[in-house]
Amino acid sequence: MSKFLARWRAADPAFRAFLLGVLLFGVNAGVISAAFNNYLNDTFSLTSQQRGFLEFPRELPGFLVVFMAGLLAAVPVRNWAVMTSLLTAAGVAGLAFLSPTYHLMLVWMLVWSTGSHLFMTVESVMGLRFAKEGGQGRRLGQISGVTNFAAIAGAGAVWLLARSAGPWLYKAAFLFAAAASVVSAFLFARIPASDEDRAPRGRRFVIKWRYKWYYLLNILFGARKQIFLTFAPWVLVTVYGASPAVMAALAMAAAAAGVVFRQAFGELTDRIGERRMFIGDALILLGICAGFAFSSFRPLLYFLFVLDNLMFATRIARTTYLNRIAETKADMAPTISFGITIDHAVSMTVPAAGGLLWAAYGYKSVFFAASLLAVAGLLAALAIDDGRAKKAAPPPSPAPVMPD
Repeated sequence: MSKFLARWRAADPAFRAFLLGVLLFGVNAGVISAAFNNYLNDTFSLTSQQRGFLEFPRELPGFLVVFMAGLLAAVPVRNWAVMTSLLTAAGVAGLAFLSPTYHLMLVWMLVWSTGSHLFMTVESVMGLRFAKEGGQGRRLGQISGVTNFAAIAGAGAVWLLARSAGPWLYKAAFLFAAAASVVSAFLFARIPASDEDRAPRGRRFVIKWRYKWYYLLNILFGARKQIFLTFAPWVLVTVYGASPAVMAALAMAAAAAGVVFRQAFGELTDRIGERRMFIGDALILLGICAGFAFSSFRPLLYFLFVLDNLMFATRIARTTYLNRIAETKADMAPTISFGITIDHAVSMTVPAAGGLLWAAYGYKSVFFAASLLAVAGLLAALAIDDGRAKKAAPPPSPAPVMPD
């Protein structure tokens, strides 16, 4: 503990402010992750088909990230961080106190979602700013570990409030989340701005052929991610009767494991390369799909739910891959933003299709479809050059000239 405190005191003050801001922003996300599905079910009694279609407006801000990034291209990413925190604070407070109807809930959900999605770019770009060369994966893993630690606090708050707040559960939990985001905005505002990540010469959008595999990985991840964000918890809640306390406990377990797992994932990415990490992710996803499709053993389903949450760490590998192939640092924010946009272009349509599949053929059909995405992800991973090919051997020296 004393070594940790000594390292903390010796760290760059800007990095300390950033980590604390990420910690509190993660508390907000942890509360929403643990409570949102139960909030929808208890407050609005949505059907599985309605829950699927709700993902279209929830993911719309993710689709618009590239355009928001374009508008903010001349603004330091530090300022983006402040804005994202204030947006999530306003959105989650609105869900708590200003959502008496379904349509008003949609408005505040959009506000929260806008801040949450824009922060994806902020976290990656600013995280790389504080990383040493060759240690980008490790640094991003550390930041993800902090996010998971924060999610424990958020899910833990929901877990405690579920036992004590009664009908005030969601108002109390969302107010706690809003307060955490407000403090994170203050911390982000203390970080000095950097001009490195501004768009040069007014260039607001970056789309290049050299980033094609990064784009494809984001498309596949968007489809896979949304199936499990939407339908895995929905299966647990509606098919197996998981209570708010159980869902909060699972979120806490995933976050606790992620504190260590994501740091190890980042370090392993630095060591063996992104390609192998993508291959491993695809194979694990196949196993998760098989479990949800064929098993009704709740402990196994709970384990697979946690494992799938852990494998979202592949975003670290996607970010380090882009950082390795990027032409300039100024390409990072707009390219990550475009990746988020195409990820969410898929995310907005997949849940609706999944809801229709569920309604027509049952929930298992959704996970059969997800297994096809795992196969596509495996093929994409095999096509990627991870930059670790052995250097070509030097050409042989010419044979000596023999006298006649």
